[in-house]
Amino acid sequence: MYSQSALPAVRSAPHGAAVTRNSTLASEVGCLASLHCFRNARRAETVNAEQPSDRPTLAGQNPQPTHDPDTTPADGESHGQEQEDVDNRAAVLQDLHNTSATGSSRWSRLGAGLLSVLASPSVLVLASFITLRTLVVEARFIPTESMLPALQVDDRLLVDKLSYLFRTPERGEIVVFHSPYRFSPIGHGVSDPFRGQCALTALPGLARVFQHPKCDAYIKRVVALPGERVEVDPRGQVWINGERLREPYVDRTCDDLEPLCQQPLSAQVPPDHVLVLGDNRPNSQDGRFWGFLPTDQVIGRAWLRFWPLETSGPLPPGYGTGTLSGLGQPTP
Repeated sequence: MYSQSALPAVRSAPHGAAVTRNSTLASEVGCLASLHCFRNARRAETVNAEQPSDRPTLAGQNPQPTHDPDTTPADGESHGQEQEDVDNRAAVLQDLHNTSATGSSRWSRLGAGLLSVLASPSVLVLASFITLRTLVVEARFIPTESMLPALQVDDRLLVDKLSYLFRTPERGEIVVFHSPYRFSPIGHGVSDPFRGQCALTALPGLARVFQHPKCDAYIKRVVALPGERVEVDPRGQVWINGERLREPYVDRTCDDLEPLCQQPLSAQVPPDHVLVLGDNRPNSQDGRFWGFLPTDQVIGRAWLRFWPLETSGPLPPGYGTGTLSGLGQPTP
């Protein structure tokens, strides 16, 4: 930057022109030197921004960076610091990896333990039992005399649960069905079982512990089909559309002294319903008391007796099917 006081000095001193010019030149050189010094200082500040110098910079000289031996690390120390930083970062990454690996290992062990439990023989047997019982077949026993003489007390049966997925029950078939306390007026006022209670009664050894009227299953024989006009007289004999049904499986009818037979019935079977009766008419609480059975309450068809061994074997389809007296043929 030029000095503004030098120019008037040149104009006011014409006789001392040489002296004035010399002083003016000296002033300009000083200003140029100062400008050069300023630029060098700025350059030095830029280059040594991270290492400022405490010594002043002379005009016309390039600034020399200075190093404090107490604060500026040597090359070996700098390399060691960098290596330490790298090692620290590697250690952090390794810790993260170990933590992730530990978590994965924990879940792996948990999964392996759960898999070993699920693959144990007892669990597989239980799962197979539940699957078969739910979808295909289930075992039942006869607790009462209502189906004598065809089925004896304590007979063990296998119930076919697949057939009625494709067709409706036929006359003469022995069917297992849900308790009428579920669908009949006789169940009014009876509390409902808790959720899952009926499933527990199906497990071995738990039937008596969790028994409930609405969880029971009944077994009877189909005697009348949807749309038929059915009558059951006081002796327990069945009439279909005005013709008597021959029932070779019934070896005992009612007499006037047996109160269970004092339930005559005369009605038309509604759609999607059947009438079921016990073979032992004097000793069976059946459709005469609680009405027609909805077909969606049927669990399955009595298919095979497996106990006792001397009477074991499959029950033929339509086992003991009755005939109409006027036709002498199985009823349609």
